Amino acid sequence: DPGPGPPGPPGTGIDMSAFAGLGQPEKGPDPGRYMRADEAAPGLRPHDAEVDATLKALNNQIESIRSPEGSRKNPARTCRDIKLCHPDWKSGDYWIDPNQGCTLDAIKVFCNMATGETCVYPSPGSIPRKNWWSSKAKDKKHVWFGETINGGFHFSYGAEELAPNTANIQMTFLRLLSTEGSQNVTYHCRNSVAYLDEESGSLRKALLIQGSNDVEIRAEGNSRFTYSVLEDGCTKHTGKWGRTVIEYRSQKTSRLPIVDIAPMDIGGPEQEFGVDLGPVCFL
Repeated sequence: DPGPGPPGPPGTGIDMSAFAGLGQPEKGPDPGRYMRADEAAPGLRPHDAEVDATLKALNNQIESIRSPEGSRKNPARTCRDIKLCHPDWKSGDYWIDPNQGCTLDAIKVFCNMATGETCVYPSPGSIPRKNWWSSKAKDKKHVWFGETINGGFHFSYGAEELAPNTANIQMTFLRLLSTEGSQNVTYHCRNSVAYLDEESGSLRKALLIQGSNDVEIRAEGNSRFTYSVLEDGCTKHTGKWGRTVIEYRSQKTSRLPIVDIAPMDIGGPEQEFGVDLGPVCFL
């Protein structure tokens, strides 16, 4: 006679005895047959109430998966998902979890509900305005802020209190879920040409920016690797502060966000600059 079989799998945490006797025939019609699923039928036996509570909890969990609300506890995959499920919700800060794993690594983003864009803010969001570089060289070259300048830094994204790399991992998934990315950069200048050099009429001194996959985005050349200029107030040396706003849009989402910037027209004692970084937005 064979011995007893191997032990069964560990329990699921739901008391299965609560479901015992559910299939037994009852006399007369079932009073709960015409009830809504989320209403407890009157006169339920105690274990039926427990089943009811379990089903209600499961129902709520399924509902929150089907219609994420973008809260910390119930993050959405992207802002587009929130917009689809809740078309009348307003733009603002929401939580997303593009890698769909444990919700503890969700990140806070700005959702533009007019477009469905998911926007991740840089941290810190600006480079202070000052004289960053001094050089006597006659032949000027582009100088990368994060790579070369003393006290410079590469741009990072997501809240500072996140575990290292959390925002980068989430942005990797966000890029895969998106078809387009865009970002603006505002260059504040004092005696530093940012784009067009009014004196020579050329773009030789224009800023370079570096994308996430190390691609260089420039002022002229192949149109897929060029940024556009929304406002250009840094065309000549006036001794006053001005600003130039550049924008980069691409369907190659792996190029964004921007991680570094390189001015050329810096190095003199009267030449200063600062930068404000806009959020990177994916759609």
